[in-house]
Amino acid sequence: MTKQQGLHLTVPDSEVRKLLEQMFAMAPVAVMITDAEGNVIGVNQAHYELTGLDFNRIVNELKMNFPRYLRVVNPQMAERLERVYQGEVLNLGEFFYRVEGGPGIPVLSDKLAKGFWLNSRAFPIKEANGKVTYVVIFNEDITAKKELEGQLFQAQKMETIGTLAGGLAHDFNNILSGVVGYASLLAARLPTGSTDHDAARTILDAADRASTLTSHLLTIARRSVPSLTVQRPGAMLPQTVEFLRRTLGPRFPIRLELDDDLYPIEADRPQIEQVVTNLCLNAKDAMPDGGEITITGSNRSFGTPFESPCPDLAPGDYVEIAISDQGVGMPPDVVDRVFEPFFTTKEMGRGTGLGLAIVYGIVKSHHGCVSVRSEPGEGTTFSIFLPKAAMDGEEAEDMAPHEQGTSTAVGTLEVLVVDDDPMVRRVLCDMLYKMGHRPSEADGVQKALGLLGEDWNRYDVLVVDLVMPDMDGFDLVEAMRRTGTDTPVLLCTGFSSPDVYIRAANVSGVKILPKPFDMQAFSEAVEEAARPDRSE
Repeated sequence: MTKQQGLHLTVPDSEVRKLLEQMFAMAPVAVMITDAEGNVIGVNQAHYELTGLDFNRIVNELKMNFPRYLRVVNPQMAERLERVYQGEVLNLGEFFYRVEGGPGIPVLSDKLAKGFWLNSRAFPIKEANGKVTYVVIFNEDITAKKELEGQLFQAQKMETIGTLAGGLAHDFNNILSGVVGYASLLAARLPTGSTDHDAARTILDAADRASTLTSHLLTIARRSVPSLTVQRPGAMLPQTVEFLRRTLGPRFPIRLELDDDLYPIEADRPQIEQVVTNLCLNAKDAMPDGGEITITGSNRSFGTPFESPCPDLAPGDYVEIAISDQGVGMPPDVVDRVFEPFFTTKEMGRGTGLGLAIVYGIVKSHHGCVSVRSEPGEGTTFSIFLPKAAMDGEEAEDMAPHEQGTSTAVGTLEVLVVDDDPMVRRVLCDMLYKMGHRPSEADGVQKALGLLGEDWNRYDVLVVDLVMPDMDGFDLVEAMRRTGTDTPVLLCTGFSSPDVYIRAANVSGVKILPKPFDMQAFSEAVEEAARPDRSE
């Protein structure tokens, strides 16, 4: 039995050297050993795999003195490592190690030039009198861990941005409700073709553009509801590419490569076409002198979260649609921000910074993910992953939205408008007057319940804001239903999230009316809700 300081082994002395050599060689972390002066005397296989430098290159060819080399390429870390040669045990911590080259700074391998994240620890080996004879440095490659942390941070940041965007869109839609409502009233009262009527129509057109912007913000926030049906990417993508070829022109040829057996996906076709279009337009902008765009489609399966391209993508079967260009590429700091709303590298006036944020929002609303790979001068590839459809075509057709029947007049209606915003209440009541109905108003759920308590069957329709300070619109509906009152309700909302539609489907007599809406859409919704033969 051999006994060493701090080490006890139940093996013969003749086996100790062999065992220690194997431990050193097969250690899963990169190990470097130097003598007391810093001359490298040993490295293991993991060190070669990390740095691209083997024992012969470091020890025999370069005759490397590691502290001296480190003082040139990373002076701060060299200063800390010097403490180990003075006898300290030191955790050097996590840091990014890269040798970029320059005057007096040799780049010894491609791996060192590219760089990697390390978690480093170092300790001295001493004689009995405390003199340092060797220094051992452990370098654990944590690049994959750091990349995953970066992806998680980016996902959390996009969630935060989405929440802010959703709140802004909700408030902005309330403002637009007043603009659109009164512009509709003006247009209805003015002679068609008159200057004033044209001015009112111009206001409506401007409000429509503003509404499109809010729609984009809601897509970023993933509070817009995709209309999902089963789609065949193998049939959908060639049609989209045909349109794009005509749009982009001959300077930007598109090569389409699709697997023959692509999984069906559950998707909102116009939204996925918008994703592909946005990414192709982005590729075009990255190639000012022209170039080929490649679109590929393939089936991918991930058994564990660690295999997934994004940290929040569940294991399962997916279709990957990748759009690649031969453009200028992007540095890492730009790659990290490409999906942020209003972030753009284009000059003033040439980009809104919403295109890729919309792509991110759409893909996330389809329970997929989007990733990007890019290097300066090496082009860019965006990959979107969409889950395989869990149902057949007939089931998907059953869940597709059906056309509404033509609105028919239902006479004069008693309508209660419930909204905490006085401007919205005023414009809704004015539109209802114009339609020939008799509106009443309440500024919140408690006031509405007081009016309803006088006569639960007084009103033909309730027009209720979804989000109010005291209670939400569903609280009012559920209080009514507990009394047995089945008065139909239009729930008006500035953001129509999937949760809202799911909750509405579980409450009888409720329809969702997204803001903003003009008088015609409002009139049709009120009459549709009030028709005696309305279906639940």
